[in-house]
Amino acid sequence: MKISVVLLPGLNGTEGLFKPLIDNTPEDINVVAIPYPTHEKYSYPELADVVKAKLQELETPFILIGESFSGPIALMQCKHQLQGLVGIVLVATFVTAPNIGLGRFLPWHFGFKLATPLYAIRQSISTGVTRQFIQSISTELQKVAPSVLAHRIQSIFNVNVIQELKDCPVPIVYFRGTKDIVVPSRNLKLILKYKPDVQVAQFDTQHFLLQSKPQQAWQEILSFIQTINANGE
Repeated sequence: MKISVVLLPGLNGTEGLFKPLIDNTPEDINVVAIPYPTHEKYSYPELADVVKAKLQELETPFILIGESFSGPIALMQCKHQLQGLVGIVLVATFVTAPNIGLGRFLPWHFGFKLATPLYAIRQSISTGVTRQFIQSISTELQKVAPSVLAHRIQSIFNVNVIQELKDCPVPIVYFRGTKDIVVPSRNLKLILKYKPDVQVAQFDTQHFLLQSKPQQAWQEILSFIQTINANGE
């Protein structure tokens, strides 16, 4: 069975940071990236509806890859009982706020306005692949209004998709970066508490694992697809 791979982006909501993964796509795999509006504030349920509309246009079975911010959006699709959905890959993500603390009260709007000069400084003191990656993050963030990024941050602090996780009828695999400090390990522990049959793939890297380990990511994705196909026979 041919299965499409649908990519749901992180906080930036754009396709650009998926380039390393897309560039390493196996020839027989169809990849679709779904970007989010860059200058309009959408809630998690509203973004889930945007994704649902796009998914209904697909003509083949598909797996959803929800990266970071988009993990909850991927899980929200389960309640729609979309016929084509056969699996979900949760990448460095969460079902409730990943870091509890004073973060919800910080002036994120102002902070994202400073993103461009801050990333420029980081780029100037970096080298090689790191410099290129920092530049790509800066480029993608600049495509999105600071107020929209701030709104997404606030949405993260209020999200809760534990019920969607528990009710999800399709197989799930979780990709975890062992050096990830953005989404700590407690988030995976919480997911396994409510859904013990979630598979786990470990990556020796930080939060942006699809970007830093695209070949390993594809190995794990293809293994997941093979398992889905085997169980569907």
